[in-house]
Order: sequence, then structure tokens, then C-alpha cells
Amino acid sequence: MHPLPLPESIDDPITLLLWRADEFVPMALVLMTGMLVGQVLASLLIGLITVKCYRKYRDNRPDGHVLHALYWVGCLNSRARSIPNPFIRQFLP
Repeated sequence: MHPLPLPESIDDPITLLLWRADEFVPMALVLMTGMLVGQVLASLLIGLITVKCYRKYRDNRPDGHVLHALYWVGCLNSRARSIPNPFIRQFLP
């Protein structure tokens, strides 16, 4: 058994149970879907595999890469003036 890293500063992500918050959300969504369908054990296994694959993906990239990718696809659309529309790919003067 390896020790869990405890947050050392304010910038560290929130930890819920055994996972960071960005790992907990996919696990919870898959588990809730499994409860609605009636396949809790299968969804638990799928959720654990999903978290493991996501963790491997996240660890090989810089911080904030997933949020940037979600913005680039258009999932994090914002009405703030400092954040341009993600679907405008070319800015003309």
C-alpha cells in the first residue's frame, strides 16, 4: 500500500475520498448511469478503468491540458469578455 499525497498548497486540486475531483466526476457519472440501468458492478469496473485511463492521460500532459481541450472543443463556453468564442479560430485585425 502506497501513501496518498496530501495537498501542500492552496493550488493543489480537491481530493474526494481516494480520487482528485477531476477523477471523481467520471467515476460518479459512470456509477450513477450503472445504477439507473441496474448494472452497478459492471459500471463500477468500467468506472475504475475509466479513471485509470484518464489518470494515465492526465499525467503525461501539462497542468490544465484537459480544461484547454474542453475549451477548444467548445464545452467550456463562457460569456466573459476576456475569453473569446472557442469556435473563432482566426482573428483578423
